[in-house]
Amino acid sequence: MSRKLKINITELCSKICSGEIKCTNIIKSCFNNIKKIDVIVKAFLRLNEECSLVKAMQVDNKVKCETSKYGSLEGIPIAIKDNIMIKNETMTSASKYLENYISPYDATVIEKLRRAGAIFIGKTNMDEFAMGGSTETSAYQKTLNPWNTEYIPGGSSGGSAAAVSSGMVPLALGSDTGGSVRQPASFCGVVGYKASYGLISRYGVCALASSFDQIGTFSKTVKEAALLASIISGKDYRDPICEPLEQINYVQNIDLNILKMVKIGVPKQIFDYKIDNEINECFNMALNKLRLEGTNIIEIDIPSYKYVPALYKVIMCAEVSANIATFDGIRYGYKTSNGTNIDDEYSKSRAESLGYEVKKRILFGTYILSAANYYKYYCHAQKVRTLFMNQIATAYEKCDFIFSPSTLQMPVKIGDKLSEECDIFLMAANIAGLPGITIPYSFSNSGIPVGMHFMGSHLSDKKLFQVANAFEKISGFDIDKYPNI
Repeated sequence: MSRKLKINITELCSKICSGEIKCTNIIKSCFNNIKKIDVIVKAFLRLNEECSLVKAMQVDNKVKCETSKYGSLEGIPIAIKDNIMIKNETMTSASKYLENYISPYDATVIEKLRRAGAIFIGKTNMDEFAMGGSTETSAYQKTLNPWNTEYIPGGSSGGSAAAVSSGMVPLALGSDTGGSVRQPASFCGVVGYKASYGLISRYGVCALASSFDQIGTFSKTVKEAALLASIISGKDYRDPICEPLEQINYVQNIDLNILKMVKIGVPKQIFDYKIDNEINECFNMALNKLRLEGTNIIEIDIPSYKYVPALYKVIMCAEVSANIATFDGIRYGYKTSNGTNIDDEYSKSRAESLGYEVKKRILFGTYILSAANYYKYYCHAQKVRTLFMNQIATAYEKCDFIFSPSTLQMPVKIGDKLSEECDIFLMAANIAGLPGITIPYSFSNSGIPVGMHFMGSHLSDKKLFQVANAFEKISGFDIDKYPNI
């Protein structure tokens, strides 16, 4: 990997804007890395080499003209998950249904990144329509874990996680519906952040389950995640659930020595589940390190945690059924060539272009929303969701953050399945609309990363970054270490 790309983002941006490093050299190094590594890892679906080099030359010309106005990500390469729209570029959501779909506009996060000067390197692989936890349901290719290519990188944002982990790009965006950013970040040894519900606009992002979805970030450090969040967050009238807040500088005061000032809650329910031994050992070590820093660790009780996997599945599939209903083969996307009438066209267009996992969730969601089952399943699930959110709120009266392992399992080999409970502590953040961040902590005996997870109360993102940054410093994880591919 090029030394230039190992420099932290703020320093790299400063060197580009001062002319010390040419932006074109950075972008060339980035694509050289991708050409060497991605033939194995398969993190990218499409690359933007020509446009990226043109943009890099514009940045270098800007520096030559001594223009004083530079963005906070001026000339920095970034990868984008393929369910986020970039104007005049293909957005497939890793599905054959959208293989020829050209985005007519930029997503809000893309608009903000453009203003900050970021350069979009390419679109990353994902589970089809973000439905999956391994990046194996993509219609185009399977992404591999850079630390051990026999294993999954996690999902659904596995391409973005693998791209940052392997050093192909320093930053990436993903979407998180039930841990889809934080789980692959944990499996790939990078920082994965999901914002509070409504903090980052989802305008221009292909919806999965609207009451859970949030944009998330991938980076090597917590500070870089905070910088990226500072840029892409903020109000947007085009997303009706977006909080009417001005952009916040999450990097400011991030180095505050906060561990002695916070109470960390550990759910007693963690011990109700089978946790991989290596993860359990790392979690106990992490707790001991926090105690040595003077952190007040308390046990909290959230009985309805046991309902989280079923709760997530019922509501998510119901919302999938509603959102995917727009993909009918009539207005845009794949259209069958042998439909005999409009109903036949609907069914054949979807049958021919959608994968097994997507079909399974649509069918289950449609069943839940049927007249016979709506009140029995969907409404009941929403009541239990409210119960869970109330119990979480009660827990936050006793603590500032909830701490847990990111996952209950290490990543499995390609073709094997994770348990439904694996991401239970990540799903909780989506169900309750809370911010969460995964920080790499250690490595397993097989050389695969292990991550830890902090979850904060709604809109506590700034303080969450402070705690995560402080934890990162004591974790002992080598952020300059990259997989040997």
